[in-house]
Formats: sequence, C-alpha cells, structure tokens
Amino acid sequence: MGAVPVTPLESPLFRRAGVAVAMLRLDLVHPYISGNKWFKLAPLRARLAAGERPRRLLSFGGAWSNHLHALAWVGREYGVETVAVVRGFAEQPPTATLEDLQRWGMKLKFLPPVRYAEKYSADVLAELQAEYGDFELIPEGGSSVDAVVGCRQIWQLLAGSEWAAPHWLVTAVGTGGTLAGLIAGRPEGSRLLGIPVLRADERMPAAIRGLLADAKVSDPGGWELALGLDAGGYARLPAELASSLKLFEARFALPLEPVYTLKMVMGVNRLIAAGYFASGSRILLLHTGGLQGRRGMVERIERRASAFSGPLLV
Repeated sequence: MGAVPVTPLESPLFRRAGVAVAMLRLDLVHPYISGNKWFKLAPLRARLAAGERPRRLLSFGGAWSNHLHALAWVGREYGVETVAVVRGFAEQPPTATLEDLQRWGMKLKFLPPVRYAEKYSADVLAELQAEYGDFELIPEGGSSVDAVVGCRQIWQLLAGSEWAAPHWLVTAVGTGGTLAGLIAGRPEGSRLLGIPVLRADERMPAAIRGLLADAKVSDPGGWELALGLDAGGYARLPAELASSLKLFEARFALPLEPVYTLKMVMGVNRLIAAGYFASGSRILLLHTGGLQGRRGMVERIERRASAFSGPLLV
C-alpha cells in the first residue's frame, strides 16, 4: 500500500457554511482489496503472511459484495480455499463481481433470501459444514474483532498531516465494523459521525458497542449516528441521488460508489446546509472504496439522473 491521498473539496456550499472539507481516498489503497476492506482484512492477511493456513475461509454477502470480492483476492494471493455464501439463486444471471470471485477460485453457494436471513443459525451453519467441511467463518461485511483492530489503523494514514485530528471524521455505515475501528483509534479533539446507508434503529449503536466490547475496547464516546439519510434504504438510488453523483464527479473529478460513499457525501451536504457543523469545522470524509460494485449500477445511474430536474446540494 502506497501513500493514501487526502483530496480537498471546495464548493459554494462549504464556503457559505465556513467549513473545510476533504476526502481520505481509501479507494486508492489497493485495486482489489478495496478501501475499508483492506483494513478489515488486515489481521487476517497478517496471519496468512506469517504462515497460518486455515483449511478454508467462508463468508456471506450479496451478488455485488465488496467484502466477498476482497476476500476472494486474499484467498487467491495466499493460496487458501474460499467459499462465498451468496444471497440469491444459482439460476440468476451472474454479476461481474461473481464472475471475478469464480475466476479467483472462490466457490459459490447460493441461499434464497429467506434462508439467507437465517445464515448464522445453527441449522444453516451445520448445513454449510456438512457440505464444505471445517471453515473459518468471517461475518458478513467483515465486521468482527479483526475489523475493529484493522480499521483502527486508518488513523495512522493521517499521522503528521494537517488532517491528523480533524474536528469531524465522517464515514458511511453498513455493518458497523469500520466505524467501530475508527472509534477505537479516535484522537482526542476529533468527533466521529456515521451515516447509515440502510434503515437503522437503536440496534445499530448497540451493535457498534458490541463490536468494541468484543475487541476489549472501552467506548471512548465522541461519536454519533445521523439517521434518516439512507435515501430510502440499502442500495436505493432515487433520481436526485443519481443526479448528485454525476454533478459531484464532474465538479471534483473523483469517482463515487453509489451505495455507501455517495450517500455519505450527500448526507454530509444536507447536514452542512442545515447548520449541523459549526463554522470553522474541518470535516474529513472517508471514501470507503468498493467502486467495483458500481459496475452493476451504471445503467441505473444514467437513467435516473436524466429523470431529475431541480436544485442539488453539491
């Protein structure tokens, strides 16, 4: 991994609010172990590099999963068998992501959505063990103690820079592992804001605190979640959001991933417009990578963006 740049973002919205905004480009960390997945899987990669060889690695995800994509590459690089338990049906057309997984040697096991919802049940795990034998289970999204330990290292990328301790660091939140790791390493004087990309309730902060407890990290506080900025739920892409993506990319020449980073950026813009951040705040946004998944949304982005007319907060 080379140097990871911080890209300043300037816009009339930010100038009016008196805030400085920049983006930490985790999308540039690695071409296949993308963004936050590099850090979530860092402890696993360290163990494999040291010679540990689990019989196989098994994890869960959707047909465009960034986590499965990264894990498949790790298995390929270290010669470890990997199994993906995919939400969906074997008969569905393969996505570009699933084709990558198979090309890199990952075995695919499909579970219908109702069965997939029970993926951690004793019944499903027994079925998987009967089919594949012993495996090391990695949770969906890679959110585990390893994620807390690995994502804590993200702060090290900023050491010695002008962004080492921003007033705010903002990240998208899916399964919560990245935010938990950032909380664990939070420097004094910085606050953390998580923007869930799926409809969340009080169970999400409880899950994040649970990850910290599992990693034996005392919750230092200084973090919060901004709910209601999910644009209708996970992977939803309303026309306004699609149009905002195209305008953002044209203005900043910086690619966004629609499911996570785009929602985070647009959520921050809404909060800035509403006066959520004090004038003078320095706000660092985390680009969590995952641009490979955008391949499944190109047509939808173009179609929906062209259907929108109106002002945009970009």
